[in-house]
Amino acid sequence: MPSLQSASGRLPSLSYSQDERLTRQNIEDLGRIIASEARGSNETAQLMVGWTVINRMKRRHLRSVSTVWQHNNYAHNHPATTISRRIAESLLSGQARDISQGATLFYSPISMPKEGDTGLSGYDIQGGLETVDGVRDRSGRPIKNYVPSWARPGQYVRIFSVPEREFKFYRE
Repeated sequence: MPSLQSASGRLPSLSYSQDERLTRQNIEDLGRIIASEARGSNETAQLMVGWTVINRMKRRHLRSVSTVWQHNNYAHNHPATTISRRIAESLLSGQARDISQGATLFYSPISMPKEGDTGLSGYDIQGGLETVDGVRDRSGRPIKNYVPSWARPGQYVRIFSVPEREFKFYRE
């Protein structure tokens, strides 16, 4: 896992104090998002999911993690775990080094609809189809998955320790 300590030991300054961000409720809410979106993934993937929330908070000058999930459809249906709470606290306290390159968006190719699927309403599939190593149909053959419309090549942030089949991260 990447170091959770930045060179300065803190996140870039926000328009409000860290104490306002570092509340038990924010830690619990961010832990729930991380556990819901990235359960079963490695700690780097969990850290990256958390960074998308933190970067959205910074970009929109928000103090509440729950405000971010209300406006961005983050999953928050699983309880926080010990690991996801530790990651959330390190992000909110400024101890985690930002490896996200400012990422604010992500999707999971293995979770997106696949070529030939029906019932695509509710999914943003306007980015077309892509082939990602490890995305397969039920018989194990490679299959194309749909891409959200906002996913643009110039905004892609490649994190080599996170398999692309699990997550692809982007800057707005």
